[in-house]
Amino acid sequence: MKVLLFHPCQLPPKDYGGVERVVLWLAQGLFERGHEVTIAAFPDSKLPQGVNLLPVEPTNKNANLLLALKLNQKLNYDIVHFMAPPEEGVIEKLGIPSVTTIHGNGVEGEVFPKNSIFLSQDHARRHGSQRFVYNGINPDEYKISIKKSDSFLFLSKTSWKVKNLRGAIRYCKEARVILKIAGGNRPYIERVKAWLSGFSWEGAVTGAKKAELLSEAQALIFPIIWDEPFGLVVIEALMSGTPVIARSRGSLTELVTNEVGVLCKSDEEFVHALKNPPRMSPEVLRSYAIEKFSHRRMAENYEKSYKEAISS
Repeated sequence: MKVLLFHPCQLPPKDYGGVERVVLWLAQGLFERGHEVTIAAFPDSKLPQGVNLLPVEPTNKNANLLLALKLNQKLNYDIVHFMAPPEEGVIEKLGIPSVTTIHGNGVEGEVFPKNSIFLSQDHARRHGSQRFVYNGINPDEYKISIKKSDSFLFLSKTSWKVKNLRGAIRYCKEARVILKIAGGNRPYIERVKAWLSGFSWEGAVTGAKKAELLSEAQALIFPIIWDEPFGLVVIEALMSGTPVIARSRGSLTELVTNEVGVLCKSDEEFVHALKNPPRMSPEVLRSYAIEKFSHRRMAENYEKSYKEAISS
């Protein structure tokens, strides 16, 4: 199958880049399953071995460029996979089977393209659909540590209120446990530094530093105050052999079972979980993540969606 992943940006991303990293992992997984994979991205992007690049200039990344390529007979694909809804009319005029992954929460009344795919069962249900594919990550980019530190880890956009850094700090203060904070930006941390006595700020981590923090943490804490579409850092923690303490909202009821973490419905439950952290085998957690959330499993599930779109 010839697959075009349309996500015109710089790859890999310089910062955390959740969607961008998912695109790279998906491309790798599809290639490993024998597909011919192309990513539409900026010209100097670096892609996984075996994956082709369709160069897209930053000044012309509108999905309408695909229509021009089609007119010039330079668009020979079996399926086009958009990572966000394209401009109006593109899918209909393109005349090539397509799917669109919806990575965020839509607004009330929003109409999504044909063959839209959401990130979890809860995400799909809240948008009037039944189609979803879980994100997947490459296990080789994560390591496990049998010996855990005494500290917990918050790894999310610190400036995004729905990720609830303030709640994380408050719960850890009440439970009298150590918290390492990573992700986001320093200016926001400066505004709340009065709260941070005894806490550490690790910065906007990526690569080996992020893998180290995830593997050594007592647990990842994920105290969201919205309905999370997916929560990539949750499966990154599990892949690193680290349990998760999370708010029971959105996709988290699907990602976190009693075998791999704790779901909390109240502030009191969150504090109790921090005082009594889950003790779980890192090997079991990693095996769970590989089984459900590897890049290969994601590619397998998207392949099924591609075939459905082509045959419809």
